[in-house]
This record gives sequence, C-alpha cells and structure tokens, in this order.
Amino acid sequence: MIRLPEARGSRLAPLTGMSAEALHLWSIPLRTSKSQVAQLREVLSASEREKAESFLLDEQTQRYIVCRGAVRQILAGYLEMAPKQLSLISGKFGKPQLEHQDSLWFNVTHSGDLAVLAISTIGEVGVDIEQIREIRGLARMVDRCLAPGERPDVLRLPAAEKDRQFLRYWTHKEAYLKTFGVGIRRPLEKLEIDLVAPPSRRVMNHFGHFPDELAASVTEFCPAEGYVGAISVCGSLPAEIAAQAWVGGRFRAQRVG
Repeated sequence: MIRLPEARGSRLAPLTGMSAEALHLWSIPLRTSKSQVAQLREVLSASEREKAESFLLDEQTQRYIVCRGAVRQILAGYLEMAPKQLSLISGKFGKPQLEHQDSLWFNVTHSGDLAVLAISTIGEVGVDIEQIREIRGLARMVDRCLAPGERPDVLRLPAAEKDRQFLRYWTHKEAYLKTFGVGIRRPLEKLEIDLVAPPSRRVMNHFGHFPDELAASVTEFCPAEGYVGAISVCGSLPAEIAAQAWVGGRFRAQRVG
C-alpha cells in the first residue's frame, strides 16, 4: 500500500516537475506556526482571504489558510509561476480547477490536522482521506451509504474494526465521485466497491450501470497513522506514484510503487 512520507526526520529535496502519465500525492500537515500562517495568507486570492475570515473558529481559519496556501505553493512549483498568480476556479459542482490549464489536474482533501493534494497529468483525479474515529449512528450510515453487498463486510467485524472498514468504503466512493466533480451528491448506496479487486475493477456498480469499459481506477493509500485514504484517476494508474511531503514551504519526495 502507498504510504505518504512524514513531515519530519528526513532530508528535504527540492520540488521537481512531472513527467507524462504521472500521479503525485502530497501530504500537507495543517498545524504550523503563526508566522507561517501569516506568510501563507499573503499568497491567497482576495476571495480566499474573505472565506478564511468567515469561519467561526480560529482553528478552522488556520487550517483553511495552510491548506489553500500550500496547494498554491505546490501547484505554482509545477507551473513555474508565483503562487499568488495562479487562477483557481470552481467547476460545475464546485470542484477546484486551474483556469486555462488542460494538462494538469488536481484535487485536495483534508481531515483532522492533515490535508492531501493529488496532482495528475493522466486526467481528472479525485482523492479523499478520513481520520479513523467513532462513527455516530454507524448502523444508520451503513444503510444509507453502502450497497447491500458491502454492508456485511462492515457489520460482521468486531466493534473495534467497524469504523475503519466503513471509512475505507467511504473514501473509495468519495474519491471516485470527486474524479468526475460530483462529490457525494450521488446516492452512495448505489455505488458498489470491491475493496480487494484490482484498481481498474474496484467500482463494480455505478448507479445501476455495470461499466464494460474502464472509467476510473481507484486504490487506497495510508495518509498517516490513524487515517485511511483513496485516490481515483480517469484511466489507469501509473506503475509508479510519487508520494511527497510539504513542510512549511519546503518539499521532500520519495518514489513508491
């Protein structure tokens, strides 16, 4: 399984560009110093700064600023431009996109104190992570979000393992739907996942339609201890994925299969 590097304890390497048919995963810790938050706020757009100020809690404001600022820094590194010059727009269903850019796709997710950014030159990409935690009303969530064939895979497990297994299904479904920019607006119980199938066949049933052709490949990864995650990309996953860490504006990379 893909494991993202931690943000400490190793030599930092400079950011490098992407080759054709590439997929990169970036780990972004959302807790940082006040001075770093202030620096990242300066690279945000006016609308992003306005949104940052709309949160009720300071912690929410900080997480938003760090996440958006880091995303801008990383994308700007690939495109060789200043982070503040990036033009980010929202797609039909609100998925962030790079304006006037048809060869680089990205998606971002966050949970707890961690965010993950996925960047692709293959095609549209979706990513989701969840911090493993107790799911309130788990039985109800299983009925609402899992297909009939998936439900026993969660309910048969000991109580201590049910939450993690449910979140594995959840992240797969969310990553897949985010690939196409629709998120969880679709009925999740009609999207069936096989967690042990190869990435190209994990989506067994897409809202009543059994796909004969490859639409997207989905696989899971470990964002950090205590988390689960999944990534989806239109077409096939590359043989090698670069797992990288953003550390206060610096970068560290490692290659993983």
